[in-house]
Amino acid sequence: MTFQQEFVLARVRQRGSKLWFAHLALFVGVFVLAFMSGHVYDDWINITAYSVVGLLLLVLWLIPTWRFATNFVDITTTRVVQRGGLFARTKREVANTAITSVDYSRGKGIVLSVADGEPLILSGLPKAKDLAEELRQTLAK
Repeated sequence: MTFQQEFVLARVRQRGSKLWFAHLALFVGVFVLAFMSGHVYDDWINITAYSVVGLLLLVLWLIPTWRFATNFVDITTTRVVQRGGLFARTKREVANTAITSVDYSRGKGIVLSVADGEPLILSGLPKAKDLAEELRQTLAK
């Protein structure tokens, strides 16, 4: 029995520009807290402000950043693995031998046609056209 050793060729994440709103929310939250630290307010106003800003930063900054960090595509020597979800539990694997074609469309992104199933669509990736060409060349070997 022989085993083929698997090497990770690339780990591709979505564009970093998807986090611009999250970073804007972080900036506004920190600005509000910094502004409030220079003045003396009643305790209930400070507690309310910290609670509201903390909740907003949880929803608008932490969760999107966490989702960004857990959504990625691993391209290995034997398969393509797409992971997603809040804890990277959503997983779809496609063997390199099962991929029949690699297409790039401007609206969808990279479409990997699978021989016996529905296609794997990789959207929101940086330099998707170049990545599709590299995948096409790598899988042709």
